Amino acid sequence: MCFRKCPKMSKHLDLENCCDGESHIVSDDTFQKTLRKYIQLEKEHLPTSEEGPDEQRYVIYSSAFDKIIEHATAYKRILTAIKKEYEDFINSVKKSGRDTKLAQRKLKAIIAQPTSLMYCQRRAVELQERIAIIQRDTAELQAELQRIEENRKDEQHSAQQKTSYIKTCHLIGQIPGLTFEESMNRAALAKYLEALERKRADLWSLKKSHYVALQVKVGLDCKVTAALDQRDELVQESDQLHLRLQQLQCVNDTVTSWKSEEDGPFLEYLSENLERIAEIKVSDTVDHTSAEFEEDDPGKVNESELLVDYIERFTELFESGDYEAAAFHAAKSPHGVLRNMETMERFKAITVYEGEVPPLLQFFQAIMNSVQDDQRLPGEELSVESVRCALQHNFVELVTHWVTQRRLTYSEALGDVICSHGDKKLRITDTCLALAQMVYAACGMHRKAALTMCKRGLTFGAMEFIHQHKDFTDDDCMSVLRGCPSLYLLQALTQQYKGRPPILSVGYACCSLLNSDLEDLAMELLQEMHTGKQGSLEKTITEDAWCSAEDWSEIANRCYWKKYHQLAQEINNILPGREDSRLVDHVPM
Repeated sequence: MCFRKCPKMSKHLDLENCCDGESHIVSDDTFQKTLRKYIQLEKEHLPTSEEGPDEQRYVIYSSAFDKIIEHATAYKRILTAIKKEYEDFINSVKKSGRDTKLAQRKLKAIIAQPTSLMYCQRRAVELQERIAIIQRDTAELQAELQRIEENRKDEQHSAQQKTSYIKTCHLIGQIPGLTFEESMNRAALAKYLEALERKRADLWSLKKSHYVALQVKVGLDCKVTAALDQRDELVQESDQLHLRLQQLQCVNDTVTSWKSEEDGPFLEYLSENLERIAEIKVSDTVDHTSAEFEEDDPGKVNESELLVDYIERFTELFESGDYEAAAFHAAKSPHGVLRNMETMERFKAITVYEGEVPPLLQFFQAIMNSVQDDQRLPGEELSVESVRCALQHNFVELVTHWVTQRRLTYSEALGDVICSHGDKKLRITDTCLALAQMVYAACGMHRKAALTMCKRGLTFGAMEFIHQHKDFTDDDCMSVLRGCPSLYLLQALTQQYKGRPPILSVGYACCSLLNSDLEDLAMELLQEMHTGKQGSLEKTITEDAWCSAEDWSEIANRCYWKKYHQLAQEINNILPGREDSRLVDHVPM
């Protein structure tokens, strides 16, 4: 055990310091009092009571005995022997106590052995029963598996026999269009051969009468091209002749309309009308010519037939399951007859397909790839559906390419779809907001464009955008602020920007925010001005032409009810300095 020596008693027990040489000798009474006081102080620091044996008390008395031995020099040997006998006796007592406890533990273990053995035997019986149950279940499962395997082999054997029988029947030579019995009948075969020969003769006749060589088609195309060029030249010449005829008729009408000098000099009258006649263009005279030649246009004669063939070819590809070719065929359709919502619905109805890219997305990709130089752009509704489909299948890079390369028709609905997808997927929120900003700015939705910039943290860019577009109203600014509440944005809207006046006044902004659920933002702005630069709040209130003194009084009342007492008091103190101030009910402070 560790013995803690009392620092106060150490001074009393240091016999060497108490003696100053051989001339100072401590009396026995003083030593006894000092020793008792030491024992008493040390026992006071013990946590246990004095009842029963205690190791710490033993240490205290042993230390006191050592000090008595040191003090009584004449009896040191006797006292040392007595102390040793005590210590030996105490050690033997301790050893006997430890031996007793060890024997008791051994006795308990011996007594508990029969009970433990009984429990172990009972547990062994339970485990053996469980093992028997598991073995029985395993045997039943193995028998079931063996039975299933045998049934499967029987089914495979019967299927193989059936297949071999069908192959044997085909090897005999069954002819398509004839039954097995007819294939074995000579008369039926001869009749079928005659039918095939007649069909072959009809095909040869059809080939000679309805089909020509490819070179003939090339020659006819050249003739049609030459005829079209000649027709264009004749139409141009006819337009010029019609223009000249119209101008001569106008001159004739002008000459005949002049009657006498009362209408003015003939030359002046004629010159005035000649100027008007000279302004006549070819387009004013050729309306009837296009109608005359429309029915004779070789390019439009078979146009409807070509469209029907084109649609039939698309239907054939679609029904055969070649969706990629069908999508490309639809995207290249003349006049965009297949680039519509009806075609999209057909691709959208497909649920079973091969590959990772769905047929609907293949259709949209083909349409976007067919767009060239902002021409043949898909409609607004088709653009929205294409972006929604691509985002649904996590093709964000594809949407980025379409938007940046102007392959879509921009609209507010398109920007809303991109924004809503960014709200769901936080990993691509910034990308979606950037794309939506481009769409909103291109279609004139400046309010939403500024809001997306603020959501991206581009407050400075949003302020530059707002100042560039003069059609930005106060309601638009407040809408942006409500969509992205921020003290930094509110301060930017109510402060000068690059020498330009603020967009909103502090009073108007605070009144609008107090009437919504953004009261704390208004209070934060006023508190910032109150604790900021000295005189800024007073200058703001006195120079605010958009907000009356009554409105500022209402703002002070709201500040008071929001526990901003000092702020409300300062606003009320500033209000009498305004020119439009009048008697208003002040908040009692």
